[in-house]
Amino acid sequence: MLVKTKNYVYFGDTGGKECKVNMKRIIKLVIVMTLCMVMIGCQRKEKNVYTETYTLKYFYVEGCSNCEYFTKNGLPLIKEEFGDHMKIIKYDMDDQETVEDVKRAYNEIVDNIIDFNQDDYGFGPFLVLEDYFAQLGVDNVDDFLENLIKAINDKKLGKPKGSDTYYYFKDGKIKEE
Repeated sequence: MLVKTKNYVYFGDTGGKECKVNMKRIIKLVIVMTLCMVMIGCQRKEKNVYTETYTLKYFYVEGCSNCEYFTKNGLPLIKEEFGDHMKIIKYDMDDQETVEDVKRAYNEIVDNIIDFNQDDYGFGPFLVLEDYFAQLGVDNVDDFLENLIKAINDKKLGKPKGSDTYYYFKDGKIKEE
């Protein structure tokens, strides 16, 4: 049996015991719990602080859908995260006017990579965080950004996904897992 008065609800037929509940307390409790959940969910992620400037070399192919996706979605994330602390050097691997310079830069990197797969030569996007690691292909721009942050902080990179291939440098700051 349920009996409601101005401020209380009584629950009857509970084995002879009555339970008195103050509705105002319940409403206040629900409001406080809701506000706590909203505040916890809306907290800003703590911003990373960078003191050094890093270099990201980005080799891409015009017309490559993966490269275009990364240019449109990945580069803005990196710029937002690192600001002036990430120097991004772009290399268009199809530009006939700079083909020799691009090839020289690409080969310099490939020659310093441990066990580079020559079948991957010339594909993009090919991203190189100078002195840390290189990655061919980017399936998820958020994962790539997290790997940049992990590498800089001397932490283990996430597992490669899909078409992602990680390469490590002979003299690099991080070593192959």
